Amino acid sequence: MTYFDTCLTYLLVEIKKPEAFDLRDFCEKLSLDYDLVENFSTDEYIELGRNEFFDMDINVMLRETLADLFGKEDILVNLAEKYKLEYTLERVPLIPKDEVSRQMRLSLDRDIIEFLYKTNCRDDLDYFVL
Repeated sequence: MTYFDTCLTYLLVEIKKPEAFDLRDFCEKLSLDYDLVENFSTDEYIELGRNEFFDMDINVMLRETLADLFGKEDILVNLAEKYKLEYTLERVPLIPKDEVSRQMRLSLDRDIIEFLYKTNCRDDLDYFVL
C-alpha cells in the first residue's frame, strides 16, 4: 500500500424529517439521476457524488464529488429549507503509518470553500492512520 492511496469523498445529506422528504423531487430539482441517488440513500441519509478515485490533491477529488452540484447552490439551500436537510462534505483519507514521508494536500481551495459557504455545508475530515 502506498501513502494515501485510499481516500473517499462525498456530500452527505442528512434528512432531519424523513416523513416529509421526497427523493424524486430532490433529484428532479438538482437534475440528478434518481436511480443512482436511490442506491446511495437511506431514510435518513444520502451520499452524493461518492468518489474513490484517488488524487494527492483532495480538491481534485472534491471537484469530482461536487461536479453535478456546482452552480446549484441556491437550489440546495432551498431544498435544505423545504425538507430540513443538513449537508456535510466528507473527506476520508486512510493513512498508512509506516509511510509518512509524502503528504497529501488536504487543505481546501477557494472554490470549494465558497461552495461550502453558499450551501451552509459543513466540512468534515475523518482520517484513519493504519
